[in-house]
Amino acid sequence: MGNPEAAAADNDRAKPAAPLKRQAIALAFVLAGLLSLFPSSALATTGTYEVSTCNYAPEAVNNSWTWATTDPSQPDHYVEHADCPDRVGGDGGRRDQEGGLSTTDALGLSSGAPPGASAGWTFSAAPGTTITGITYERYFGHESDPDNYWTPALRANGAIVPGESCLDSVQNGETCFVGGPPGEGGQPGTVTGLSAQELALGIVCRAPTGEECVTGATLHAVWAAMYGARVTLSDPTPPTLNTPSGALWGPGEADGFHKATETATVSAQDVGGGVQSIALEADGHPVETYNASCNFTFAQPCPSSTGAQTLTLPTTELSDGMHTLTLVATDAAGNQSTVASEQITVANNPPPAPVGLAATQAGGSTFTATWNDPSGQVAPITAATYQVCPATGSGPCGAPTAAPAAGPATVTVPGPGAWSLAVWLTNAAGDVSAATAGHTLLTVPAGSATGGESGGRRSGGVSSAGNGSSAATATIHLRETLRGRALVVHVTGPATGAVRVSFTGRLGHRTVAQGAKTAALKHGRLALTFDLGPRTAAYAVIRVSARLDHHLAVETTLHRHATSA
Repeated sequence: MGNPEAAAADNDRAKPAAPLKRQAIALAFVLAGLLSLFPSSALATTGTYEVSTCNYAPEAVNNSWTWATTDPSQPDHYVEHADCPDRVGGDGGRRDQEGGLSTTDALGLSSGAPPGASAGWTFSAAPGTTITGITYERYFGHESDPDNYWTPALRANGAIVPGESCLDSVQNGETCFVGGPPGEGGQPGTVTGLSAQELALGIVCRAPTGEECVTGATLHAVWAAMYGARVTLSDPTPPTLNTPSGALWGPGEADGFHKATETATVSAQDVGGGVQSIALEADGHPVETYNASCNFTFAQPCPSSTGAQTLTLPTTELSDGMHTLTLVATDAAGNQSTVASEQITVANNPPPAPVGLAATQAGGSTFTATWNDPSGQVAPITAATYQVCPATGSGPCGAPTAAPAAGPATVTVPGPGAWSLAVWLTNAAGDVSAATAGHTLLTVPAGSATGGESGGRRSGGVSSAGNGSSAATATIHLRETLRGRALVVHVTGPATGAVRVSFTGRLGHRTVAQGAKTAALKHGRLALTFDLGPRTAAYAVIRVSARLDHHLAVETTLHRHATSA
């Protein structure tokens, strides 16, 4: 802030500004407007923020300075003006005196102002903050004040800020300004090193006891005008984050693993400028951010509390394995608080193909399949599934069938020919996909015996074990579909007979659902529906079996995503 400048004579102030000066003034206003477009928080260092007013504020508004007078007995002594944007005329006259946020004494009063009387605009710091500086454009003046009693000034906690007043011994008064208005150009004034809870810009009568300050008759005796300001506040206290809740901040819901899309709910509070944002980060990288509604034209620009906010993490965007989640709350001054979770384990991808898949013919159409589980899995392998299909790729496949996680499995093919055996794996998080299967070729020479298993069991159906029916007429077959949470089991077989259909749903080594129904075949067909729970339908491996007349049985395994709705 420079020293106050003495005004020129009235006739000189009334002259129009030179064209060059007016161009400088226009450029100054353009620059001030551009600065006002940037968020105030971006202009301050961490631990501080700025509150803008009038010409320095977006949309030229005032939401932080309030007008008041300490002379309530004669309120008409003083006139307040709130012209944002200011209406500066550029000639140092009355329009400049009443531009922006300003206070003037009134004209035509029969009595003067009593000692101590004051009027002006006040800025109060938000709780928990301290005013440390101000950058502004202002115009102070007093005329026809022979005793020099009027003091237009900027005050911090009631004391005049050094250099921010118009006081001298010249009886006809003085005019002083900083910044562009009134028509002189120049840089805004800057005051630093303050430590105050209140700023006041206005006029005060400093007449001794028993005397008074001259008020206007045909001239204004005193005025204080401010066209724009940025007040800097120190906010040393970071916000507070409450303990988060939600799936992300707890054990993984898939047997201890985190998968798909999960959320965390958290709230934050701040004493000072308020909470500006809460960010969810994964391994130090922002995933989703809640941004509070902040307005840096208010002394407290952001809300003191966010309330509960839910942030979402699509874990599919992370690699399978260990990750660290962090919640970061930031206040209006850029102070931050963090809450880091325990490391979470993400498992979204199905296991790769089994290693070393091979099959040895045990006799006839029966084979023993062996394999090793792949190493280095995030989630342990808990189950395997195999399926037999014609090697040519044409014709129906057998039903998927459950097998031990690490094998071996006894596999029976329908008869002579070449058959493709597919084996795929399931992990503890319930991740499974037939697309990751390993394959091997099974060959039964023509003319080979097709028995091989007790009861004459065959893939996709079971033949008669001695009830007088032929294999062609007594075999039953299953087909299963999963429509949302409805498991529909279709049975085809002989024209009549009572069929017992049951299912078991497993997550890893745990049975999570089971049920059974008995119904009669009609014209060789039967359909039964079982209602599944949401987790069973979404994640479980489901085994379905059917028994005809308590003699014949068939079973299959239905995998999540393996059937269509």
